[in-house]
Amino acid sequence: MTSESPRLHGSTGPPPSRVADHLDGLSVQLSRMAADIRDGSLSLGAGSQERHKVLRAAKEVIELIRQPHEIFAEWLSVLTPMAATRLFIEWRVFENIPVDDTISYAHLASKVDVQQSILNANLIPRVVRLAWNLLPAGILKQVGEDRITHTPKSQLYMTRNPITGMICHMFDNSIPSLMYLPKFFETYGRREPTDRLNTVSAISHGLPGKTVWEIMTETGTMANFALAMSVEKGASWPNLGSYDIDWAVKSGAMEENKDRAILVDVGGGKGHAVEAILEVTPGLDPARCVLEDIPEIIDTAKASAGPVIAGIQFVATDFHAEQPVKGAFVYYIRRCLHDYGDDDCVNILTRLADAMKSDTRLLIVEAVQNNPPSTFAAAMDMLMISIGGKERTLEGFRSITSRAGLEILEVYTQPGVEGAVIECAKKST
Repeated sequence: MTSESPRLHGSTGPPPSRVADHLDGLSVQLSRMAADIRDGSLSLGAGSQERHKVLRAAKEVIELIRQPHEIFAEWLSVLTPMAATRLFIEWRVFENIPVDDTISYAHLASKVDVQQSILNANLIPRVVRLAWNLLPAGILKQVGEDRITHTPKSQLYMTRNPITGMICHMFDNSIPSLMYLPKFFETYGRREPTDRLNTVSAISHGLPGKTVWEIMTETGTMANFALAMSVEKGASWPNLGSYDIDWAVKSGAMEENKDRAILVDVGGGKGHAVEAILEVTPGLDPARCVLEDIPEIIDTAKASAGPVIAGIQFVATDFHAEQPVKGAFVYYIRRCLHDYGDDDCVNILTRLADAMKSDTRLLIVEAVQNNPPSTFAAAMDMLMISIGGKERTLEGFRSITSRAGLEILEVYTQPGVEGAVIECAKKST
């Protein structure tokens, strides 16, 4: 037996021959994808299913040969660029870099009023040390030894938009809560956090007894959260997906149903979803659509309402309390239930069930986790732990809906789309 291990040097993974065979297979797969990209049959547009296939194949190559000890280095190389990006957004560094030119580090440091520090006996602006964390990820590009320029990635951070809002929200709210998890479980026991008033987030921010919304208001981070959530207007989260709401429009047109609301968007924020539904549903009368949320959100929604939703009904309410609109054809709740534990969700759903008629449908738009879940879905569930919420499998949704007197009729999914539309009705008695 030679001194060379039959496995990759230092590896605990499969034998080299198996690795080589797997790489051969991936090489064929990637070559086919490259040909499909060239002839236009494979799209790399944001949200496309084909693009995610390419990403998965590339990741599979990395995972095949990466050593266990290298995982920590990857985690570190994600956290530090996020910290640098968060600072650069706050200091307005990105917008002070010329779009079509380079700028010296010293000039950039003076423009954003960043102190200089000594590094290896050379006078180097502190901004350089932060910028160096963004070079490997291709967020910025260094030219020579003392100049910096934009890349297509960094130009996205020049203005306030959903992506910069998400970065700030994650860094200011989510990461501190995740870092506090060990202390939380040590103090309160190793059980699932479900109390919406004493969450990991609340304790880590020193604000026990406050909801996550109250915490963001008090800490001044609500604006970034609202901006981040507006990204969900994109293709990865359906409004109705393949669900056809036309039946409700036709039923609502009958004389005996003239007094019933057709659509009630429960916890609908500024009305992005109801606006999108109105735009694709001919005959749906805005006056018979209702947007519900807490008073502060409804005030903002009214003030910012565009022409599509200007004629809808705005109702300030708390979905933990009695549903004020009775007997609507469709109640619609999108990306809300994952913020809460099972008992709170059962209460929310029970309030809706009490307001529903036998022909009413409840549409729940949420991620439906697989077992095991995808990497992103598992990460989202970890974030939900910090605020007392959770992502759920289909069985998880069956459990909370059944406890609320509802039954799931059908689940509408689309290839490459993360969210699903879960159609529910009152249980027959």
